[in-house]
Amino acid sequence: MSEKTFHKAQTIRDKAVGCPSIVEAVQFHGVKITKNDALVKEVSELYRSKNLDELVHNSHLAARHLQEVGLMDHAVALIDTAPNSTQGYVVNFLVREPKSFTAGVKAGVSTNGDADVSLNAGKQSVGGRGEAINTQYTYTVKGDHCFNISALKPFLGWQKYSNVSATLYRSLAHMPWNQSDVDENAAILAYNGQLWDQKLLHQVKLNAIWRTLRATRDAAFSVREQAGHTLKFSLENAVAVDTRDRPILASRGILARFAQEYAGIFGDASFVKNTLDLQAAAPLPLGFILAASFQAKHLKGLGEREVHILDRCYLGGQQDIRGFGLNTIGVKADNSCLGGGASLAGVVHLYRPLIPPNMLFAHAFLASGSVASIHAKNVVQQLQDTQRVSAGFVTPGLH
Repeated sequence: MSEKTFHKAQTIRDKAVGCPSIVEAVQFHGVKITKNDALVKEVSELYRSKNLDELVHNSHLAARHLQEVGLMDHAVALIDTAPNSTQGYVVNFLVREPKSFTAGVKAGVSTNGDADVSLNAGKQSVGGRGEAINTQYTYTVKGDHCFNISALKPFLGWQKYSNVSATLYRSLAHMPWNQSDVDENAAILAYNGQLWDQKLLHQVKLNAIWRTLRATRDAAFSVREQAGHTLKFSLENAVAVDTRDRPILASRGILARFAQEYAGIFGDASFVKNTLDLQAAAPLPLGFILAASFQAKHLKGLGEREVHILDRCYLGGQQDIRGFGLNTIGVKADNSCLGGGASLAGVVHLYRPLIPPNMLFAHAFLASGSVASIHAKNVVQQLQDTQRVSAGFVTPGLH
């Protein structure tokens, strides 16, 4: 493409509605492995642009979507006038395709609060249509191991945000809340999509998990009697509305998510679990951020078989009720937490970004939650009677 001077889209945005446009060509610069049919699906809508303002807007959407579905690492749309035409335009996409192979090492803190190290490797756009293969191995300082390999295939098309994925993983972890260890081998198939003009997020998962529970000498009899091998086949369906500006430490927006898991088609597990998650965040004066979250879970066993201890509801830890040990709220036997059949948790946060603003925060919180026994006859009453409350101020640190 010959050297020309291009101006930012803001210079004409919302000012060219009355300027008709005819897209005469769409060209890509920097394409080596991406398939032509994939590119056609992504940009075909540009030819339907009725005016220059719409063409500018659609070109920006197309460039962003090329990156979000994994076809490109970087994409910029440049709009040029077509030769010998007063209303004709040529859209040029300057793109950079994903690297042939990526690998890395990351040290951090797991959701359990343990330091961990992760080794990861992957390849994006494997077949030139946005497919991705990723592998990861994680080891924590307390001896937990996890290895997984996943493959993802996006459905391409104008502003389509849907994909299917398959994951295999093996996990070996210690569960200090009930003095036991668990090995898991799982295969998961998932579909992620959008409904109602992309306003509603939709996910369906099919899980096949072979689990081995190994109780230690210190575990209560209620835990030891459930030790051994179990097989769980379950189907999960979730819908959500998410307007947050970012998924972690959002500064504004809401999340409303309802999920249902049904187990019992095959295997040993047989239950229905319903989960409701609500989150909201809003900015306050002086740079403060007010956030609140609420979570409710209800678990009901099917048939005469008791719900396994690995499938029950748990609370406690920095993911829900800070100030308590991980998964330690609720019914206990000796020194083991047995989980429950229902749980409620509510938290109010007050954040203040420091320097650097996206990494360092001061944080105050007030949290409350309760867990009802799996055998509770009056779940609501027991949730009211077993409330636990915590409050605190977290000194400035990384989040």
